[in-house]
This record gives sequence, structure tokens and C-alpha cells, in this order.
Amino acid sequence: MNNELIVLEQLPIIKVKLEQVSTQIKEKVDNATSLIVNEDTVKEVKKVRADLNKEFSELEGQRKQVKSAIMSKYDEFEEIYKEKVANLYKDADLQLKEKIDNVENELKSEKEEELIDFFEEHQKANHLENLIEFSDIGLNITISASMKSLKDQIKTFCEKVANDIKAMKTDEYQDEIWLEYKNVGFDYAKAKTNVVERHKKQEEFKQQIAKNGEEIKQDEIIVHNIETMVSAPVEVVEEKKDWYEFSVLMTQTQAKELKQWLKDKNIEMR
Repeated sequence: MNNELIVLEQLPIIKVKLEQVSTQIKEKVDNATSLIVNEDTVKEVKKVRADLNKEFSELEGQRKQVKSAIMSKYDEFEEIYKEKVANLYKDADLQLKEKIDNVENELKSEKEEELIDFFEEHQKANHLENLIEFSDIGLNITISASMKSLKDQIKTFCEKVANDIKAMKTDEYQDEIWLEYKNVGFDYAKAKTNVVERHKKQEEFKQQIAKNGEEIKQDEIIVHNIETMVSAPVEVVEEKKDWYEFSVLMTQTQAKELKQWLKDKNIEMR
């Protein structure tokens, strides 16, 4: 096919004219930027600057007109190009892709069916029925993938799971480990660590709850004893006051409450 079916002919002419005018512009710009600006010349320099900006504005207007004319012609060309060339290639590509995909999908489907049969054989041989599924292996089944490599992955996976289940039978929390095992991507070591750590934290929590409960009980006993010791008798007769000293085991909050209680009873403290 001729490689010069699409050729731009007019741009070089524009380029030559721009090169010619560029020399004149450069001379004007060089003269303008070399001017000395002071109080006496500032008005003249302002006029030079205004003239340059005016020329530039006029050239910008011409540039935009040229661009509009070029783009108008290009838009017409692009419509014809899409209709006569691009769309033909794109339609052909889509049709060929669809045909290729259909064949490849059929080949992959046949390959997957053979692999599923192979999986079910090894699933049964390792006594893993209803425990694992074909999708658990995570095979990347492609046209170029080797059947031997895919089958080796299936065999290795089934044997690994079977060995891990055998190891779980000696674990204290085997049911929990099995559930965790599937959640962490069939990683036995990680599953066991997670479950054991979880039970450890649960036991620490129970011990802390029990400890807190025992501390509360002891505090109640101590406060009760104090109330018994300092309770005033129910007689109306006035008793002689004396100083008593004793140690008290309690929390800071309880100490504040005791202090307030003593104050409410008009009991002096030192």
C-alpha cells in the first residue's frame, strides 16, 4: 500500500512566511529591549511597547484565522477518513476479536473441565469431599498455561490441605482453627497462631474481670467495717469524743466518698 496517501501540502508555505517575518520581529524586539528606560524616555518606551503589542495582536488574529481555516479543512478530512478508513479497520478488529475470544473461551472451558475432573479425583483420594472447592486453589487458567503445571498445583494443594487437617486433629481448638484456616487462605501456621492468640486474650480478659470483681468485693467489706467502727450510737446522750487511728485500703474514688461521709457526720479529721 502507498505510504503517502495522506500528505499535507500547504504548511511549508506558511512556515517560510513565518521565518521571513520572524527576522523583522526579532530586529524590532532587540531594538526595543535595548532602550534605556528613565524619567525622560519612559513615555517613548511605553509607545514602543504599545506598538509591539498591537503588532502581536494583529498577528494573533491572523493566526487564529489560519487555524480556523486549517481546522475546518481538517474536520472535513477527518470525517471522510473515519468513514473510508478508520471505521473499516475498527470493525474488522472487533469481528476478529470476537471470533478469537469465542475459540479461546471454548478452549479454556474444555481445559477447565479436564482440570475439575482431575481435582475431584485428588479431592476424593485425600478424603477432602465437601471440605474444599475447585475455586479455593485459585488457578489462573489461560490458553498458554501448561496443563502439567496446573495439575501439579491441584495435586500439591490437595495434599497440603490433607496434611494440615491431619495436624489439626492434635490441636486443642481444631474446629476453630479449621474455620480460620479457610479465612486466611489455607495457611495452617497462621490460622493456629490466630486462634491460640485469640484464646489467650479471652483468658486474660476473664482473669481481669474476676480480679476487678474481687477488688470491688474487698472494697465493700472495708467500707462496711469502717461504717460499723465510726457509726454513732443511737442514744440521745452526748458521748465523749476521742481520736482514733486506723489504715484503710480503698480506691481514690472511695477515699473521696469516705471523706465526704465523715464531713457529713461532723467527724473531725487531722
